[in-house]
Amino acid sequence: MQIEALRVSAALAVAGAAGCAFELGAPEEELGQVEQSATTVAAADFESSSPGALGSPWTITTAGGSSATVVASAGHGNVFRLRGSKALGGYLIASLRLSSSSTEIASQADLAADGGAAFVWSLHGAGSSIGRRRIRLQQAPGTTTLVASTVPAGNVACASVPAGAWSTVTLRVHAAAWPHTFDVLVNGRATACTGLETGLGPPFNAVSLMDASNQGWGGDVRLDNVRVTTP
Repeated sequence: MQIEALRVSAALAVAGAAGCAFELGAPEEELGQVEQSATTVAAADFESSSPGALGSPWTITTAGGSSATVVASAGHGNVFRLRGSKALGGYLIASLRLSSSSTEIASQADLAADGGAAFVWSLHGAGSSIGRRRIRLQQAPGTTTLVASTVPAGNVACASVPAGAWSTVTLRVHAAAWPHTFDVLVNGRATACTGLETGLGPPFNAVSLMDASNQGWGGDVRLDNVRVTTP
């Protein structure tokens, strides 16, 4: 997987730092949706993992002092903790490989970032350029704004998520027709990132959590209950 420094637009960073609020939409059950059976493509809840360094099936690429460990977390049992270096050049990417050629896919995870921490949670697949081969859900340092980043949608502020608290983040990609689109939900509620265009499509091949190499990115981020499904 190619590693590159994350660049977030200054306008979005300023908006997040100013504490802009983003109203979440109605829960799914209020939108007339019904629960359907789904096929699990990949899953991880870390309960069977021993405390210590995060290992298989995750692949870790790191430099500059960032670490990936399994730790106990109140109310969640064992979880993955990314402790990111905030120094320039310090980074970590933890990737979970998967394989799916479905044109409909959903990735879901519980995320909790400490105050001031930053992270990038991504779904990877096929596309005509690096920016089209992934959708990033990222939070910049000092903000509580979850931003979706992909090509051609660009950077779009989805919703605010509370620091230090668990939030369930769901990313759904619809690639059966062109243009491909995606939706981001937080705790089951629709966000401003609904029906956005993306170049990402099948085959999908990984999800990942990253501490970017930029100055100031890092801090403690916890991840649990990862699940990637297809209809």
